[in-house]
Amino acid sequence: MQISPALLKQIEDQRLSSTEVGAQMQAAVQAIAAQLGLSLRAPPPWPTTCCGRGCGTCVWEAYYYALDWWREDALEAVRAAGVAQRSAPGAS
Repeated sequence: MQISPALLKQIEDQRLSSTEVGAQMQAAVQAIAAQLGLSLRAPPPWPTTCCGRGCGTCVWEAYYYALDWWREDALEAVRAAGVAQRSAPGAS
């Protein structure tokens, strides 16, 4: 299975600006990983303790930081699996 480098770059460059964008990115990365037969670690859980008062260290900031880190790890695994599949005997 060939995964488009342009698609991976688009996912990598996507700004995690909302929960909807984050969920879409998670789904896209997990779908690609499934196509490659990869098992990724679970993405970070959604925050449930935001008080809505605009704290300087909001749980959402920590969530987006953790989600970005998950994305980096997941894309690294996807790229490594894609390279391994291309270099496997009989790969086209």
